[in-house]
Amino acid sequence: MSRVLSLLALAVLVAVTMFDLAPPRSGATAFSAARAFEDVRVVAKAPHPTGSAANDRVRDHLVARLKEIGFDTRVQEGVGVLPLTYTGSTPVGRVRNIVATRPGTASTGRIILAAHYDSVPGAPGAADDGAGTAAVLEVARTLPPNLRNDVVVLLTDAEEAGLLGAEAFARQNRFDGPVVVLNHEARGVRGTVQMFRSSGGLIDVYGTAAPHPAADSAFASLMGLLPNNTDFHVFEQARWMGLDSAFVGGGAYYHTPLDDPAHLDRGSLQQMGDNALAVAAALGSKDLGTLESAGESVFFTVPGALVRYPGWLEIPIAALALVMALAVVFVMRRRGLVRWPGALAGLGMSLVTVVLAGAWGYALWPLLGALRPDYTMMFTGDPYRPWLYWAALLVFTAAIVLVCASLFRRRSDGPVLCGPACGGLLLVASLGMVSALLLPGGSHVFAWPALFAALGWLVSLKLPRGGIVALTAGLAPAAVMLGGTALTSLDIGLGIGGMLSAPHFALLLLLALPVVARPPGRTVWVGLPVAAAALIAAGLFADRFDAAHPRQEHLSYAIDTGTGEARWGRPGAGGADGVRFFGEEDLTTSRAPAAPLRAPGLTVLKDTTSGEVRTMALRLTPSGAAPVVGLDVEGQRPKITVAGRELGERAGFAFHAPPAEGVEVTLTLRAGEAKIRIYQQEYDMSVIPGYRVPEGSMQLQPRTTAFLTKIVAPAR
Repeated sequence: MSRVLSLLALAVLVAVTMFDLAPPRSGATAFSAARAFEDVRVVAKAPHPTGSAANDRVRDHLVARLKEIGFDTRVQEGVGVLPLTYTGSTPVGRVRNIVATRPGTASTGRIILAAHYDSVPGAPGAADDGAGTAAVLEVARTLPPNLRNDVVVLLTDAEEAGLLGAEAFARQNRFDGPVVVLNHEARGVRGTVQMFRSSGGLIDVYGTAAPHPAADSAFASLMGLLPNNTDFHVFEQARWMGLDSAFVGGGAYYHTPLDDPAHLDRGSLQQMGDNALAVAAALGSKDLGTLESAGESVFFTVPGALVRYPGWLEIPIAALALVMALAVVFVMRRRGLVRWPGALAGLGMSLVTVVLAGAWGYALWPLLGALRPDYTMMFTGDPYRPWLYWAALLVFTAAIVLVCASLFRRRSDGPVLCGPACGGLLLVASLGMVSALLLPGGSHVFAWPALFAALGWLVSLKLPRGGIVALTAGLAPAAVMLGGTALTSLDIGLGIGGMLSAPHFALLLLLALPVVARPPGRTVWVGLPVAAAALIAAGLFADRFDAAHPRQEHLSYAIDTGTGEARWGRPGAGGADGVRFFGEEDLTTSRAPAAPLRAPGLTVLKDTTSGEVRTMALRLTPSGAAPVVGLDVEGQRPKITVAGRELGERAGFAFHAPPAEGVEVTLTLRAGEAKIRIYQQEYDMSVIPGYRVPEGSMQLQPRTTAFLTKIVAPAR
């Protein structure tokens, strides 16, 4: 009975961790989510991608609001370029950033409150990034007067097109003195607002000031290995300090027509605003110059606090955890409970178990896609109602751990589950050490659980009567950190989050094996997989598509205006047709009716050849009010300059929000004929004869492309 109570206590601790991380309800704080939500309603009235009339409407509203608040407000125009390596047509665009300033009384630097005000085509953008935009407006309105430092509100344009507004702003503004950016984003419509990236010495300010802190340097460290595709990437490249925050729950609504005010969680908006206001106010009165000398930190959230300590302690703590894990095996060996070969074999078993759990986490979403093919079109790999699937993921992970431990027990030394339990402890401690060496900032997720689990186990061996209490207390950090990570990872979506959640949950269960003590019976072997299958079946029944939860349709259209041939494009292997019509290999094509669309105009302004090098000056002019025009040179990568921005050697470019008079382009390429593909894109698919969105579906990011391929001979 005591062991059941121990497991129940650990489950309660995981629940407390999740409750502590949950967004607050809108309350009587200085930041008003209700007032901010009124701005969300205006911003997210309709899709407003950069260059659209709706984008102009949103910008006018935001400028008026900032002037009402009392900020010196202007619209800063420029040309932005994607600041990342990209093999396709490089996004470029004319951007209009909103910049509003309130000077400080004795400034030591600037605090930039940042969000982007554009949306993707087809999505109103209530969460992405209407929530961030509205939060910044309300923070600006609520900030205390007479702050020491300058406060700048930066609402960037064309983030969705390729971080173009942020790139243009950072290039045009070379500030003197320290700059701190608080950036706000979303990849869903609900959930905890995680501060997932930081730079400079800001974590202490965040941990002290934020009323609802939620942050983990492990995730921040992992982000450093992945493409950094928020505006924060640009600010970090400019060597500005900052914090990047976002909520990611409800990913099924992300970049869809359902990213509207009705689906935005006001608790997430409240948490974003509360934290931003408190941190901005704290920075407003601080000497920002003192932040730049701070070193890297390890930080993570536990119920009621944000733990943080200097990064140089990471390796010693991980080493101590590994030593304590070895000490447990040593003591167990002296007592005749396990031998070193058994412990090392248990380590191998634990590694296999975690790999199997990771494979299960990876396979669940494709399995669901096989059972319900419409799931394969879900943009973020997340269903509308994922909770039963989450439960199935965790239940089957538990089955993997218990079955592996039981099978190993039949071939190992010592009583009960000593070999598997020692192996699990050694694995978690080893992961902590490896992470400390290879992924700085991420080792605490393993090192602290291993350290305390080892201490609890050692105490339990000294105090047999109270051993279960010591074991349970020692597992508390594992419940908070490994259990919390397993559950919060699911917010990312089953497509990615499952691969993170299942291994962390498996590690938690491996550490808890001493509490389980004895191998489970055949009932558990069979019962857990059956329960997982039942949960999947229940999930398929509960998460059916309906009018409120439509299927997601990914459909593009392209027409060759020279031949009149047209194609539909859907996700899949497209081959030569996909490249010809859409410039992408991962679109499968089918015949489509011809629509009355026009390609842009191309005018040769100057054409010279010197030896093996040909230089062409061109003007690319949109036909009508097209939001995107582009140009690709087939068979080579010329040096390209567009609208005064040098792109280097690129395959081509896509220019967002082109002026009516066109875009000037210079190509430096090989002498001889040039095969140039010119195109323009629009977002209205109603012009295609006979097209209707299928009943019960919604169209994600509608796009039509009209293109023309020209062979341009050298001037004589």
